[in-house]
Amino acid sequence: MRRSLVLGAPLVALGLACAPPRPPAIDPSGLADPSVAASEEPTVAEERRIAPPVVLPAPTSPPEPPPSPPRAPLSTAGCPLKWTPTSIGASVIHIPKEIAGRFMIPFYEAACACTRPGDHLSLVARVVPELGELTITTAARDEPKTRAEPGVDACLAAVRRGQTFEAFELGSDVVCPDQPPPQTTKGPPFFRAPRLAGCNKPTRSLIVYPLFVDRRSEG
Repeated sequence: MRRSLVLGAPLVALGLACAPPRPPAIDPSGLADPSVAASEEPTVAEERRIAPPVVLPAPTSPPEPPPSPPRAPLSTAGCPLKWTPTSIGASVIHIPKEIAGRFMIPFYEAACACTRPGDHLSLVARVVPELGELTITTAARDEPKTRAEPGVDACLAAVRRGQTFEAFELGSDVVCPDQPPPQTTKGPPFFRAPRLAGCNKPTRSLIVYPLFVDRRSEG
């Protein structure tokens, strides 16, 4: 009995001796009440003042490049951009070079008038053959340093303003059959069957032709 009492006492004393001391309370305001016990824990409001929330700056997007000023058309004499006469075709469409030159030649002339040595541009021509209309604009591409240029667009619009080429009809793959005359029979009035799309109606086609201009090698 005595041995058990002697062994139990040192264990209790050892546990009390190894207990870590409680840290003193922190008062960031410096106005602590001296009557408050030193072992009191800080309040939630004090903890918020001790560790304020971290506010991350909002992500910023790269600055937009400045718009290019409108370009004045230049003379096309000596321009290295030349169209090689060739036929144009896609799918079931075939345009002979004599007909394709009606819009391809003015397309290259406008490119010569509105581009400069050092340019790296992508041009897109939109052609309506039945009206003789040719509209040219720049377009953004995936190639480096290639994007839409409003200043070049203004030059291209000035070159093509009021200009047309000799119109031609691209045609259609819809075959319009001859309608048989109505039969004169007794009974309800004769109703003619609906005509196929595009028959006896003026058609308008749209040709989209891209041109990549790289004049960075010119001095």
